[in-house]
Amino acid sequence: MNHLARELISFAVRAPSGHNTQPWQFSVDRDIIRIYPDLSRHLSVVDPDNHALFISLGCALENLSIAAAHQGLSARTDYFPPDEPKECLRVRLCEGAQENVEALFRAIPARQSNRGIYDGRAINESDLERLLEANPCESVMVRSFRVGHPDIEPIIGFVREGNIAQFNEPAFVRELVSWIRFSRREASEQRDGLTAQALGFPAIPRWLGYWIMTKRVKPESEAARQEKAIRSASALLLFIVRDHDKRHWVDLGRSFERVALVATSLGIAHAHVNMPCEVEPIRGRLAAHLALNSGEQPLLLIRLGYTRKRPPPSPRRPIDQVIMTPGRAWD
Repeated sequence: MNHLARELISFAVRAPSGHNTQPWQFSVDRDIIRIYPDLSRHLSVVDPDNHALFISLGCALENLSIAAAHQGLSARTDYFPPDEPKECLRVRLCEGAQENVEALFRAIPARQSNRGIYDGRAINESDLERLLEANPCESVMVRSFRVGHPDIEPIIGFVREGNIAQFNEPAFVRELVSWIRFSRREASEQRDGLTAQALGFPAIPRWLGYWIMTKRVKPESEAARQEKAIRSASALLLFIVRDHDKRHWVDLGRSFERVALVATSLGIAHAHVNMPCEVEPIRGRLAAHLALNSGEQPLLLIRLGYTRKRPPPSPRRPIDQVIMTPGRAWD
């Protein structure tokens, strides 16, 4: 296995993914790295059309491209080329990086979703502008909503609706619980999913965690918790695709990851509050509220702010588990 390719992939897999499912596989062929969707890690309840899965692939692709540029290489990407036997993103590495990515590259291992309460400090206008300008894809729009401004109140209302709808759905709760690693042993063995620490509670046995999540967590209390988290933040950023297809989903992932890395480099924390984007009827009402054009879809919502508390790094599977040998590439 090419050592450089392994190094680049080690940065690609630091990308975020829904429930930290890490739904990707890679193959290496000389100067080509292919990124495949791992549909065995599909979230059938919260992501029935796989848009979040392909957003995750876009995040991994952006990390890979930044890591390549750091090595003086450009990463020329073909999206789902028809001459491939299996759907993939095909990345050809060539000499000649196109930009200085030092700050972005350093941010890759430091970037981490921070689900805690922030301290309420405002992001200054110049830094917020830098975040908005970090979006590299014309196929993706990013809108900002300042906490404390009247425009944010309807968005908070949509988050509340989404929370209540999701936690009233037993299948959603079961799927979420299946990806929570309640104990340190679970986290160590699985190397994926959401750890108890990342969610803000101590390590506990699975039976106790299951009981708490299915019996004690109530839709209204969860909605209130998320609203408190938003109001402790500085701003929300909403990512909107201009068309609802796989190419645009991947571009959204690239845009989100670039913005998240710039935020990390500026000392700004981020976390998903994606509930109104995940419940289709609510997403439709959100799109209507924003007067979006036909085909445009709001698919990702994050909060931004400041906090001195940093969560531990989320687990990642070993590289050998995500790099396919030629014989495994089309299992």
